[in-house]
Amino acid sequence: MKFLRQKRIRAPEIQPVGWAGDALFLGELKGRVVLLDFFSFGDPAGVSSLRRIRRIGDHYREVGLTVVGVHVPAYDFERPLEPARQEIWRLGIPYPVALDHGFEVYRAYDNRDLPARYLVDGEGFARFWVHGTEGLVETERAIRVLVREAKPDRSLPPLLEPAGEVFTPGRLRWFATPEIRFGTCGVGFGPPPANGEAAAEGDTRDFDSMPELRKEGAAYLEGRWTLGRDRVRSDSEGALAVVFEGSRVVAVVSPEGRDVSASEDEPRFEVSLDGEPLTAANAGSDVEIRDGSTFVTIERGRLYELISSAEFGLHNLDIRVNGPGVTFHLISFGTNEIPEET
Repeated sequence: MKFLRQKRIRAPEIQPVGWAGDALFLGELKGRVVLLDFFSFGDPAGVSSLRRIRRIGDHYREVGLTVVGVHVPAYDFERPLEPARQEIWRLGIPYPVALDHGFEVYRAYDNRDLPARYLVDGEGFARFWVHGTEGLVETERAIRVLVREAKPDRSLPPLLEPAGEVFTPGRLRWFATPEIRFGTCGVGFGPPPANGEAAAEGDTRDFDSMPELRKEGAAYLEGRWTLGRDRVRSDSEGALAVVFEGSRVVAVVSPEGRDVSASEDEPRFEVSLDGEPLTAANAGSDVEIRDGSTFVTIERGRLYELISSAEFGLHNLDIRVNGPGVTFHLISFGTNEIPEET
């Protein structure tokens, strides 16, 4: 992260291909501090930070802060403008979001990672930026510096306390299994075939059964699947299984090649944990519990919460798809704070 004392970098204007909410440009916000939040709704880290960003925006609005989101598509299904607007509205983002689906704003700010946050001072200079999953506490403190810089006599509200967020700043966390990214740029089809050639984009392979002994953090498949640049797509009924250490699971899934408007052909997958259906106590917000089964229906490409609050530890995640077109891009695992000694 960087915080510049001098005003030497003029913040590039926001020029996206579209907006979710009213268009809002830096030139209109002279005198206010602007927080630019670059995120993808297919990125677990960016989505998990939205609650804190909203709280920061509400907490400091009256003293001179404006929040503007910048949505940068990490996956092809995020690029169409209308589905992107629908997902941003579903996420409940109350501030304007620039739909940077041509990456113009992303490049103008020399971004290298998502999520990323930039602070623009009241005179239009970029003064603070941080890339990656951390830095929200530092971002809030930087906001206070820039607000006071604009109006030294302005009274500021107290620092935000953690409330309703997953983690308390400064607390230790258990190490969870690293996220699994599918496709030629992530996890492909496991070990290369006998001819020694690694799987390539567009390759299709049949998997008869899964091994009884499974390695933590590896994805195992059953059925026919096709490999893409950033995905694996089911071409039949099949299954996906992962052994992971953690307490929460989210997945980026899309209905590639399926007509989601046809109710009889809804792409879906069943989810079980350690050989048992999920319960109301541990099922994620996108899981339906019905007639003894727990499943997720894929209405469009987005982030789906599968498991919300399992006991932290080593678990078996089993997913069974109902047919072709169930496309997995990423599976991410959450952790818990380490209990303090009493």
